[in-house]
Amino acid sequence: MNWNRHGAGMKNTRMYIDVLVFSLILCFLFKQYILVTIISFLLIVALLQIIYYRRVGKRFEFVNEKKRIRLMKNTSSDFTLTFHNKGLPIWNAVLKISFQTNIAPDGIANTTIGEFHEVRIPFSIGYKKTVSLKVPIKGISRGLARIRQIEVLIPHPLTEGSILLEYKPFILMDAIVFPTINEVRTNFPPSKLKQGDLPLNASLFDDPFFPVGTREYEPGDQFHHIHWKASAKTGQLQTKVFTRVANVSALFVVNVGERYSVLSDFEEKIEWLASYIDACYREEIPFSFAINIRATGKVPFVHLPLGSGDSHRIQAMELLSILSIANSIIPFDKLLAYIEIHEELPVVTYVMTPHVDNFTLWLHRWEQSTNVILMASTKVGGISNE
Repeated sequence: MNWNRHGAGMKNTRMYIDVLVFSLILCFLFKQYILVTIISFLLIVALLQIIYYRRVGKRFEFVNEKKRIRLMKNTSSDFTLTFHNKGLPIWNAVLKISFQTNIAPDGIANTTIGEFHEVRIPFSIGYKKTVSLKVPIKGISRGLARIRQIEVLIPHPLTEGSILLEYKPFILMDAIVFPTINEVRTNFPPSKLKQGDLPLNASLFDDPFFPVGTREYEPGDQFHHIHWKASAKTGQLQTKVFTRVANVSALFVVNVGERYSVLSDFEEKIEWLASYIDACYREEIPFSFAINIRATGKVPFVHLPLGSGDSHRIQAMELLSILSIANSIIPFDKLLAYIEIHEELPVVTYVMTPHVDNFTLWLHRWEQSTNVILMASTKVGGISNE
């Protein structure tokens, strides 16, 4: 069973049954048959209460499916909770759900207990029925919000007393609030010397999969680039003209700490990085980032490899959403050394760090293989347009 059961009022009910049984025996002895009928009815009600207490909720199930709701600040969505009941009906119950405060109930009454919001919703479900409830929520602050607990308080329909069902397994449904995204006005410089996917007339590379026209054949043109149909129509050899493409990719390197403490503009840096990631996504530019927050695994710091597309953007935003000032950091020079040894630098590298002079040795070496752009941290949206 997936529910912890806590009963209230059963002790009084048992005492009540003992009194009724004793009274029933006395009435039989004194031949008070009207009282026997009344007491028998009350005894049946009490016995039904005990049977209900013992069986209600035993075949009651919560559909614990893994689902993540993605939000921005001040945007709304909802938790959808689905329940199946194959046992006794549940009437006039109260469903209680509590979750972390970086999201908040949207338009419904709630109470705040510590770092959790608690919502109470009237709840009923019949025999062999399925009920889905929607709890509207709104994004409040960056972070991951988990549902801490789901409880169902079931009162007895005939007499006093109740059963509290507390869901035991880990609840897989959660909500994540992405960092605030601000408008970024910048041009990502392409590389004319590396083949890529960005159309650029000044590039040295052609995209063989996207011919855009033909021209007259010139000595030195490759044989397999000849357009035979066009040559037959014109009576002269024609060579295919392809789209010129260049490489555009970006690496963002962010220093969020000094020595072993997190800097005060931590949130601004996260918003800055999220905004540039969103700009890369909209322009279909591959991106990666590295932050000097300690992480487990092969790479000792928070690092997202180079990639592009919807799934890569969501992975980046989710990773930024769960970072906290409580995380430990590593020295920024160790991060730079690791990247220099293990990573191939992309076309452009954005570096945000205080005290740039402390890292000029590393950055000068990087300038030989990438465009290094130093960013100044600002507190107005966390965006620098340098």
